[in-house]
Amino acid sequence: MSDRSIRMVVPLVVVTGVATVSTGTYFLHREPVEAVAFAPQGQQAAPQAPSPSEGPGASPGQSAQEPAAAGLGLVRVNYRLHRLPQLASNQIAVWIEDRDGTYIRTLFATSFTANGGYVRRPESLVEWRAAAQWESAPQEEVESASRPAQDSGDQTLYWDGTDRTGRPVPPGDYVYRIEGNTSWENRIMFTGTITLGDEPASSQAEQEFLPAAAERDGTMVENVGAEFSPGEPLDPAMLTTFTRGS
Repeated sequence: MSDRSIRMVVPLVVVTGVATVSTGTYFLHREPVEAVAFAPQGQQAAPQAPSPSEGPGASPGQSAQEPAAAGLGLVRVNYRLHRLPQLASNQIAVWIEDRDGTYIRTLFATSFTANGGYVRRPESLVEWRAAAQWESAPQEEVESASRPAQDSGDQTLYWDGTDRTGRPVPPGDYVYRIEGNTSWENRIMFTGTITLGDEPASSQAEQEFLPAAAERDGTMVENVGAEFSPGEPLDPAMLTTFTRGS
């Protein structure tokens, strides 16, 4: 049996019982109404409903019973996804860095790769894994970012302006990145910059095929951009849990 035949085996991962909260949250929806929200464990759902134990969203010395500090506002990362009909494809990760390239946090990563599928397919999402040092990521972060593969259509991820520990980031320029495997080691990369501060901002990302020949695999991701709304919280009424496997 060839090496590629072995790598075709993909485990089924089912995600259930994910907590919903109003801060430190990643939020995904598919047009027109289906929505998904997920967050690091240990944070509270609302100021009047504290979590019973300290979690990764709290700063050192901060009790999880205290409300998490608010970020500068809400960032929407938008894109259109097209699921490709070939093997070893449709793996995607979306993450934030600062302008110097320092990793901030992961908003979304397909569950196969995020939960260790890179052992079978080491070519999967290599840039994201290196940036996030994912092989040594704490379990809380793996659980907060790992989600089933998305369906084709318009997608939106929300970032509340906090880092991987739940601390608000300072004003400034931040880089949003999307990496997707289009087929085996072939990848597409999108990179854009969004400014967080006192004013609304928006931007479009630039795409790159790695290698250039990956363009022949077809369009997996397009129309990538971001919007920042200063002072805007995530509406708790829009939060749901994700229970569908990939």
